[in-house]
Amino acid sequence: MFKKPLAVLTILIAIQYGMGQIPGNPTVKKESPVSIDGFDYPQFDKFSNFAWFRTRLRLSNTTEFSIGGEHFRSYAADRITIPIELRQYISNKTYLMGGFQLEWDLMNENQGVPNPIPRNEIFYGLGHDVRPNWSLEARVVSPVGDPKFQKFGLEGVETRFELGTRLKF
Repeated sequence: MFKKPLAVLTILIAIQYGMGQIPGNPTVKKESPVSIDGFDYPQFDKFSNFAWFRTRLRLSNTTEFSIGGEHFRSYAADRITIPIELRQYISNKTYLMGGFQLEWDLMNENQGVPNPIPRNEIFYGLGHDVRPNWSLEARVVSPVGDPKFQKFGLEGVETRFELGTRLKF
């Protein structure tokens, strides 16, 4: 009759004793549904720069919304891109993604006046979080409408396949 309550009491005492052996007090980590990450390459000259950031909002355990920005500037180009993305995790580490991005040519073919009409593109693909600080992504990017300028370095290319990785230090 007393076997079940005695077994439960023994397990609770063992857990309490085991937790007492951990140095310091273990804290329960409660993650915020909003996260911000980004980086900026070091400046090797006074003009060139590449910076990137993302603001992510976790909508559920398997769905994430993000908006970000990328700024690329060199002697040949000055571009700003604003991507909006939705991720749907299909497993613990693998996700499908899709979204829309706008890109502005701030040099406007070296005229010095920004092109007021952004390049509109949609994208979709697959990503995998290999480790907490390492992710791989493959995606297809396609322009929407008739863009007034080409992607820098991809003149004449419309729909393209991008394969990338991101390491966090």
